[in-house]
Formats: sequence, C-alpha cells, structure tokens
Amino acid sequence: MKTLFHIVILLFFFSNIGLGQGQKVITGIITNEMGEPIEDVSVYVSNNPKLVTRTNIKGKYSLPLTFVNRTQLIVRHVGYKTATLSLNSADFKNGSAQQNITLQINTLKEKVIYAKEKPETVFGSNTTSIADYEFIGNHLVVLAYEKSLKKDGYLQLATKDNILLSETKTPNKPQRLFKDFENRLYLITEFKVYTISIFQNEFRLRPVDKDKFYSFTTRIIDTTSQHFLYSDYNPNYPAFNYYSQGLQDTATKTIHRVKNNFMMDLYRAEYKYAPNKEKLWAYRQELVTGIDKEIWIGAANFTQSIYYEPLYAPLFVNNDTTLIFDHYSDFLFKLDKDFNKFDSIPIDYHKQKEKKNWEQPLIKDKEEHKLYVLFLKNGFYYLKPVDLNNGSTYISFKLANKYVENVKVENGYVYYLYRPFESSQKKYLYREVIRSS
Repeated sequence: MKTLFHIVILLFFFSNIGLGQGQKVITGIITNEMGEPIEDVSVYVSNNPKLVTRTNIKGKYSLPLTFVNRTQLIVRHVGYKTATLSLNSADFKNGSAQQNITLQINTLKEKVIYAKEKPETVFGSNTTSIADYEFIGNHLVVLAYEKSLKKDGYLQLATKDNILLSETKTPNKPQRLFKDFENRLYLITEFKVYTISIFQNEFRLRPVDKDKFYSFTTRIIDTTSQHFLYSDYNPNYPAFNYYSQGLQDTATKTIHRVKNNFMMDLYRAEYKYAPNKEKLWAYRQELVTGIDKEIWIGAANFTQSIYYEPLYAPLFVNNDTTLIFDHYSDFLFKLDKDFNKFDSIPIDYHKQKEKKNWEQPLIKDKEEHKLYVLFLKNGFYYLKPVDLNNGSTYISFKLANKYVENVKVENGYVYYLYRPFESSQKKYLYREVIRSS
C-alpha cells in the first residue's frame, strides 16, 4: 500500500513539472536608446529558432516556450545590434518572466567600393546591338538586332573574349531569352517559343508547346536533389504559395505563403464600390469557378490602379538551404532539405529611406553562392551582397558606367549591356570584377 502511495505521489510530482514546463512564457517591451518602441523585432530562444515572435507597433512581444535551463533569448533587428540574454529557471515566477530590452543602433555605415579596372568588353559588334544574353558553359548566346528587334533579330554564339563563333536569323518578332531550371535555353517570340540547342557551334531551333511552356516550365523556379520548387504566382493577385514536389512522385507540400495584407485589403475593397452590374457578373463567376466574387472585382479593377504592385518575394536554392525573401513579412526565411523553416532573419533593405532606389530582381551568383540586391542612384547601379546570417547590406559595389541595362552576375563578375553616351557604338556586353575591399 505504501508503495502504491509513493508511486501516485511521484506521478503527481512529475506531471506538475511537465505542466509547469509547458506553460512558460516570456514577455516584455523592446525600445531604442531614446526609449522609443521598436516594431518588427524578432525574438526567439537559441534552442528553438523556429519559434519566433515579433514586436508590435508598441514594441511589445510575448514568446511562449518549453523552458530549457541555461538557454539564451535572442533579440534581432537589422537596424540595431543583436542582443543576447541568458535565461534560467530563477527568472520565471508562476510560469512567466518579463524582460524589457534596450537595443543599441547599429552604427555600421555603408561602405561603397569603386571599380579599379576599366570595364572589360566581353562581346560587341559594329553592326548589331545586344538585346539579351545568357551564359552557356564558357560561351555566350546573344539575342541581337540591327535596327529593330521585331524586324531583324539574330542569335549569336560568342566567346567571352569578343569572338563571334556563329550567327543565325531568328523567327519573326523575337522578344527575349529564357533559361529554365535545367539550364535549357529558349527563345521567346511574340507568337511562339523555341528551344535552342547548339551542335558544333551551330544553332538549332525547335518549337515547343507554348501552353505547356508557360503553365509548367516557367513556373518551376529551382530544383534540389529530390524535389523541384514552384509557385502559383499570378501578377494580378496579392498572394501566392510556394510548393515542393518530389522528382519521382506527385507528393506536393506547401512550403510558404506570401501575402501583402495591405494590398489585399485594398484589393477586396473594390467590390464595395463596384456597380451592381459588375457585382452580378462577379457573383456569377463565383458560382461557376468557386473563386470569391471580391477576387473577380479586384482582379478586373484594382490591378489597373497606379496603387497596385505585383508581389516580389523570390526563392533561391543555395547549397542545401532554400531561401525565401518575403518582402511583406520583412523576413528572409531559411528552409532545410525537408523544407522545414529553421531560421528567420529580418530584412529591411526594401524599407529603408532609399527604398525608391531599390531595383528588382535580386541577383544570384550560382558559382559563388552569393545573392545581391540592386540599387539605382543618379543613373549608377550599386550591387549590395546580402549577408545571409543577419540580412545586412552594408557593402556596396558601384558600377563604373552609367545607365547600364540587363545586369547579371556570374563567377564574381557583374555583366551588363551598355552603349557609351553620345556615341555611335551599338550596345555591347561589358563586365567588371566585383570587389569586396
């Protein structure tokens, strides 16, 4: 009987311990050195970086956790120095603790680096200008024209030291080149899409199914060893999902949802002010498709407004990590090989005072596994490498030439199209070494 009593007491004791551990919460207010609350600060504990909370407009945060003794509270914001506080069981009374934190402004100033060497001419012709280009191994495939791309387009195969290897006239009205997730190259024209293959330095073009190309090929963003990644992005809707799907099966997983909440509110508000005739049309569309009538009105009306901005939240595969730059939650999310989020890093380059100078898209150097943000100031482009550990962009490389076009990065070089101002030269392809010091 005593043994049974002792077992009951022990079970009660351990269940209370487990209950106490599952109910702990830490709260507080984050302010700057002036005592002003800081919004959008990320707060998490070192032993569980997946569980992240953010401060509200009043600087308040609340983080529930299963407490592990001697863990650390991490407080991060791009504009401030990261704060780290040690926690232990003595900090918690009745399962809760309060930590008000003052963050110091990050005093790092942007470091601008200028090119030392003169930009190098990669390829150019006295008779044609370059409209687009792609890298194929050690060679270049160039889409060029004499006077008008619609009238006299050419595909040119060239080396990176300004030697033309071959040339062929394109089908009617070429528009641009496209490289897919498997590095296959396409020529997009106004009416058709062609795959580009090269045999013994000669071009071969083959038309492909245009509907399949736009519904499948262009939607796949990248691949891992076991999955390909795609989205249901639509430029006329302020939300979309990223998905992963197995290469060997059809198992699909939603890995992240991007949504501009402010834009969505404006988008849906269009329905309220729409004429009754349009509301009736939208209602009928909803009955047929199952898509909300407010969405039909928003897509028809608000997307034509000067206030509407299509979403931009790019995804990249970098080694074994998937990176999602969500510019609407202001975080860079990191996902592991199973597409579980293991880190979220605040980003603010798109919200700083120079936001008006931010140019999309982000640019990846696949060979060096680096990502760059592009800014345009007074006609000059600035490349800023993103620190994937803290989201900062304090170093900036200024391109030597002004008003350049079609900027790309490969293997530590920045490439671009440029025609010297007030010259008769055609548009050439140039490159510069990206210096970090």
